Amino acid sequence: MQNNLMKWLYKAIICTVLGIALFGTTYASAATDTKKPSITLTPATTKPTKGSVKVALQVSDASKLKKVKYRSGNRNASYFSKDGKVINLNSDNKATVSITRNDTYTFYAEDIHGNKTTKELVVSNIDKTAPVINYSLSTTEPVKSGISIYVTPSDKESGIKEVLYMAGKKTLSDFNTQTDAVKTVSMDEKGTAAIDVSANGEYSVAVTDKAGNQALEVIKITNIDKTAPSLDLTYSVMNQKATVTCNASDKSGIKRVLYVKGDMSNVNNPDWNTKGINITDSKEFKVDSAGVYTVLVQDKADNKIAKTINIKLEFKAVWISYLEFAEYGKGGFTKESFEAVIDTMFDNVVDMKMNAVVVQVRPFGDAMYKSNYFPWSKYISGTQGVDPGFDPLKYMVKAAHDRGLEFHAWLNPYRVTTASTDYKALSKDNPARVWYEDKDKSNDRNVLAFGGNLYYNPASSEVRQLIYNGVKEIVRNYDVDGIHFDDYFYPVLGTGHEKKFDNVEYEEYVVRCGKYNKKPLSIADWRRQNVNDLVKNVYKSVKDIDPTVEFGISPGGFINSLFADSGYYTDIATWLSKDGYIDYICPQIYWTFSNSSYPYDKTLDKWLSYRTSSSVKMYVGIANYKAGSSLEPDWKNDKDVLRKQVEYGRGTGLVDGYMFFRYDFFFNKVAKPGNDRLIEIL
Repeated sequence: MQNNLMKWLYKAIICTVLGIALFGTTYASAATDTKKPSITLTPATTKPTKGSVKVALQVSDASKLKKVKYRSGNRNASYFSKDGKVINLNSDNKATVSITRNDTYTFYAEDIHGNKTTKELVVSNIDKTAPVINYSLSTTEPVKSGISIYVTPSDKESGIKEVLYMAGKKTLSDFNTQTDAVKTVSMDEKGTAAIDVSANGEYSVAVTDKAGNQALEVIKITNIDKTAPSLDLTYSVMNQKATVTCNASDKSGIKRVLYVKGDMSNVNNPDWNTKGINITDSKEFKVDSAGVYTVLVQDKADNKIAKTINIKLEFKAVWISYLEFAEYGKGGFTKESFEAVIDTMFDNVVDMKMNAVVVQVRPFGDAMYKSNYFPWSKYISGTQGVDPGFDPLKYMVKAAHDRGLEFHAWLNPYRVTTASTDYKALSKDNPARVWYEDKDKSNDRNVLAFGGNLYYNPASSEVRQLIYNGVKEIVRNYDVDGIHFDDYFYPVLGTGHEKKFDNVEYEEYVVRCGKYNKKPLSIADWRRQNVNDLVKNVYKSVKDIDPTVEFGISPGGFINSLFADSGYYTDIATWLSKDGYIDYICPQIYWTFSNSSYPYDKTLDKWLSYRTSSSVKMYVGIANYKAGSSLEPDWKNDKDVLRKQVEYGRGTGLVDGYMFFRYDFFFNKVAKPGNDRLIEIL
């Protein structure tokens, strides 16, 4: 019993000693582990980046770690008892954490003994925001030199790395692929990059920040203007005063328009600033003396242009008819003989102080030029339809302009023949003969016979189109200054005119009006309308091609007869009161002051009273061929009649010029004394 007790005590003592040895060590160890874990944070980069920042995490502790967490913001250890994002460490107590935005991040570690620690990491190098591009121009006003584009980019996150630009509208990918075209621009100390450009267009600017973010701005430049303004000068004369119109345009705008009398074509002449008369607002000016004037236009970019215009206050022209050509070119002209005749005539016209010639280039539905519509005139080649081998009109226009003369192409719109109705006498390519001989019955009345003559039918739309086409080819192909119609419109039909000439077409017109319940015009007014349609559309045809070419008509001067219902049907009242029909009218007032029916002065006054349109010029046709003749006593007895007629017209202050019929009679033995007296005042 005693032995057993002693054995138990011995065992107990041994166990106690062993327990003290074992558990005392553990207790001592637990009691001494109060050291907090150690956290080491190493960002993969501290340079700006537009991606995430990988942070290498290393946690060290003497004992086993219980948990590791992190969270953005400034956090204390107690926050992580319930919150925070868990970080799983590897066997070496390491981990990698990806940070995707700038902030302060708190990392937390706790060991199994409850030791806790936190460590903060500030991440500020993440930049996912593209730079902001601001720009300005050195000037937004028009300039004729280059300008500078001032680019001031900003990027508050990482700062600007570089500024690039390319001409044209580009994308960011273009800056990465079209490397040869990419230009780098350096920034000054204020952070501004200057791009110098010398032409209008689009310019693309790419800005890259230090994190690699890019921004693109396409800048459009429109204020560079290196082109001088365009300038066209025209003038019209009314009451012996010229109104000069300056048609100027420029993409940057007009800064000023000046004019001076005389030739001052040097745009940099300082006299422009002291002598130039400013007409910027009106762009027109009036003068009452003839001569050369110069107009300067300066645009808002300071480009300049100067042009001169020679103003003639009085139009002085000579009619040169087919009769002159018939006389000088019997049997037809050669190129050399024709040019010699023209040179002589035009030199004489200049010597007579004239400034224009009105030449009959289509007297009988034929042409003194190569036409797509009318046959060659016999007054050039000797036979209608035969090509003379040269271009008479081309030479005449050049010869006139070389001498400072205007050239007006004189046409007879309706006349086909006189004193003959024989179609076979016409060339085979003459449209009058073609219409007559073809099998198409619908065009048989395009040409009408009356009084032993052949006329194109004014009521035919096909005829009117032929005349339009003939006018247009002249204006388009030749540098003529005017298209001139004379007094051959409808013939004088006389008594019973209602049943004559184009009465068939009128009756068809009346039927059409009935179908549409329209009241028809009288046959006289209908005929006037046919002529008005022709005149208005010829005017439009001319202006559509070249607005500077004038269109005028020279009707007979017997104004009372023109209003009759039995012939002519020239509606002068409309032409003289409305725009869009003619640029000038030239009544043939071929009588002396003492004529009982049409005294020159009274007749001219009446014509002037009808001119109410401010755009229509009034010329007077003068019969210099009657000088010295026995047609009236004054022609025979007073060699100053022609002179007095011009002086009377000048005295009215309303006549813009004169035309003299015709060239030959300036040299005719009988007419020459009176013509010489006339020339003295020209």
